[in-house]
Amino acid sequence: MQYFSNLLRSEASVMRPWWLLTVVVVWAALTHAHDAHQGKYVKARTLPLLLAPLRLFKSQELVVIDGQETTIGLAAAYDLAGVVDESWDVFGKIVKVLIPSTPEEDIDYFGVIEDNVKHVVGEYIDQHNLDQLEVYKDSLGVLLQRYMEAPIQSDTYPDKNTVANSLSTSIVSNRFLVEAGQYPQSMIIHFADIASIHILVLKDVANTYSGVGSVSRWWQDLDTQLDHYIEHGKYLRSDVVDWRNDMMLCDYDEGGKYDVWTVSDQVTGVTDSCTQVHETNSCDDHCQAYQIRMNRDVSSYVWKYLGKALREWEVLKVIASQMAKRT
Repeated sequence: MQYFSNLLRSEASVMRPWWLLTVVVVWAALTHAHDAHQGKYVKARTLPLLLAPLRLFKSQELVVIDGQETTIGLAAAYDLAGVVDESWDVFGKIVKVLIPSTPEEDIDYFGVIEDNVKHVVGEYIDQHNLDQLEVYKDSLGVLLQRYMEAPIQSDTYPDKNTVANSLSTSIVSNRFLVEAGQYPQSMIIHFADIASIHILVLKDVANTYSGVGSVSRWWQDLDTQLDHYIEHGKYLRSDVVDWRNDMMLCDYDEGGKYDVWTVSDQVTGVTDSCTQVHETNSCDDHCQAYQIRMNRDVSSYVWKYLGKALREWEVLKVIASQMAKRT
């Protein structure tokens, strides 16, 4: 404990705020564990760093939408969490991904995330829906660009209020592409992306047309759509893990001298066997061990590409609900 005390005293003036908070959390957790160590056994403690806001773990200059490290959904989550500010121009970054102005800017984003999601679902994808999304992304990109460029008030051109309505209607009409299909688990990234664009626009237009003594009715729309996206996001989060477990088979072949436990993963094509001497149990946990590793990997994937965005939606939902009551 003396080490952490000295570290805090010597480095507090130069440490970045997020690092200082991390040290405090670790110090507090270890101190608590030390104080509680009165008996022979002490229950393990989990440091609550996963509950810390996203702003502690990402700096603005490192956020690049590439479909792997950062998706549109993740970038939107960083925007909602305050990781990136207005100068980062989240709408502009998304538009460049959807409708790149030059071949050099075209990273084939939808191709990248299709390959990305195959790490979890293999070849079990809704190819028809993905092909339709490739077409729809251009229309969505154009609408988002029009919203960015639209004036707040105008007698000549469509204002933000008008364009936001068109964009919202378009997404609601087309989101079946990411919410319905034979393999909804293959659309996890696409769902988070489309939902995040919708949420960002509704939040922006709600703020734009709200002022002192005036609360925009767009807050009602945002509140309603957040209900929808949070509900489907929670369903999808559980469905991906459940489906992945269902795609794993475990067989037991009992023999005279040897018994064999075999795991067959229909997604990865992996077949893994463990042989044990008959009436021993050295391989009894073979299937469970594989399932635990697989669940850990899938859960980590879902948390990164959907869970982080979903958490920010739930935070925003609290605000939107309160604002909607004031309209």
